[in-house]
Amino acid sequence: MKKNLKEQAKKLPLSPGVYLMRDLHGSIIYVGKAKKLRERVSSYFIKNKSHSRKTLRLIQQLADFDIIEVDTELDALLLECQLIQTYRPIYNRQMNAFEKYRYIEIASENGEIKLNIITTPKNQNCFGPFSTNRRLAELKRILEELYNLNPQNYWQQNFTSEQQKPVAQNIITTELLNAFNFKGQQPQKRLEEKMISASDNYSFEKALKFREDWQFITRFFKQNQKLVLASQNDWQLLVLPFGKKIKYYLIYQGRVLSSRILTKQTFAKYTPDELANKILPKERPERITHFTKEQVDFINILYGYINQHKECHVFDLTDLFTK
Repeated sequence: MKKNLKEQAKKLPLSPGVYLMRDLHGSIIYVGKAKKLRERVSSYFIKNKSHSRKTLRLIQQLADFDIIEVDTELDALLLECQLIQTYRPIYNRQMNAFEKYRYIEIASENGEIKLNIITTPKNQNCFGPFSTNRRLAELKRILEELYNLNPQNYWQQNFTSEQQKPVAQNIITTELLNAFNFKGQQPQKRLEEKMISASDNYSFEKALKFREDWQFITRFFKQNQKLVLASQNDWQLLVLPFGKKIKYYLIYQGRVLSSRILTKQTFAKYTPDELANKILPKERPERITHFTKEQVDFINILYGYINQHKECHVFDLTDLFTK
């Protein structure tokens, strides 16, 4: 059986695509993407000491496979995500646990500001969903300590200076909202000031902790910036060259609505707005207030790919339905 599959793999095209691994019952047990299908699928049938235990178990259960060819590596990435979310294969871990994603809410309860980690989004002052649930709890702890939102916290009881002036609640709310909307970095600046002050006073333990907290929230917001920006930038045109052609995608709030392939010569004749209007849907898409947990994976994949590939060009567009 495996020998036959090995021969089938040798006949696959050297094009981008997605492959679906099936067991004896025909169930899909793994979905993968490939820049070159023949090379990627064939690698499963070559003895390789670098194969993980998971891969070896997968190969033992493998009875058949299917492929779906696509135009570009980006198309393969997006289709892989869609199929994983549809079939939930047992050997796919990434993009297969979005029920664990969480939102963070900035709420006012009984005259006090609260940071709540919740599973279902609310209409006001709610952000996410974030796929890093464990990191979200750490972010909550850091912000609560920074703004003294949880006086029962051990750190605040034992290490925070009693001379620290409390920050007005309206200022706290503004700074937190701006941080999550990427309109300001005041929490990072406050931590940096505390770190410098502690160091100047030879409180090196405090300084080290403030530095670690500053590094953590700086990294967290940077990693999740594309999620927020996707909801703010309504219309975008993504241009991706491949071979002698250009494929361009119409994006609305981080969702790929449509795409088209043109020769480079034809593509150069049009402006971004003109290209977008050629593949514009007949009706305005529904505006999203909060992304679903499934949509987060698509956004992370899309903008992660754009950030890592210099050949990608993104153009912000005006509202295409007001013209």
